[in-house]
Amino acid sequence: MFKLTICLLLVAVATGANGASVNLVAGNSGKLSSEVTTEKREIIPLLSFEVDKQTDGSFRFSYEGGDQSSRTETGTLTNAGTDDEALEVKGSYRYYDSDGQLVEVHYTAGKNGFVPIGTNIAPEISSLAKAAADLPEYTEEQERADRFNQRRARSKSEDEPVKTVVEAEPVKAVKTAVVSEPVVAASEVVPVEVVPVEKVKAVAVEQSDKVESKTA
Repeated sequence: MFKLTICLLLVAVATGANGASVNLVAGNSGKLSSEVTTEKREIIPLLSFEVDKQTDGSFRFSYEGGDQSSRTETGTLTNAGTDDEALEVKGSYRYYDSDGQLVEVHYTAGKNGFVPIGTNIAPEISSLAKAAADLPEYTEEQERADRFNQRRARSKSEDEPVKTVVEAEPVKAVKTAVVSEPVVAASEVVPVEVVPVEKVKAVAVEQSDKVESKTA
């Protein structure tokens, strides 16, 4: 068993440089047997490779492969020494996919996120990413302040007593009949003079005396 393990390791080392792989397969008898599969892999030469790093964090690197793939990226420090200090990155890469189609992507990355634009990226994704990057900067301090205000408003609403609102019943209008006394017209009022009975009798006696004197 020890000799078999050494042999397998030697085969793996010998075939690794040629792109071969060794697989252990369990047979019907339960014993392990080895299968060596050789794959032909194309070695792509590296035509160029450059790296430039600065002490402030800015950088630039690029490479180009023999299969026409390439990548370039630069990082620039902005607002150095301030609270708004950030590293803004711009770059691009290109390669040919398995169907022979050229894939090329340009991108930016910074404090507002990653914005890719490329032949294999849906336009709506690029538009949404760009719109998000153009939004005003939302700092961590502002986020903490907003969370604090939300908690404060929530606790204040929980402490306030709940006011019960009772709906008032509608007031029914009551019709009141007004009875007015009849008004006597001014033309119907006849002045009445009240004469004492004694005076009436005296007048009657006087009139009777006058009648008797005339008849005599």
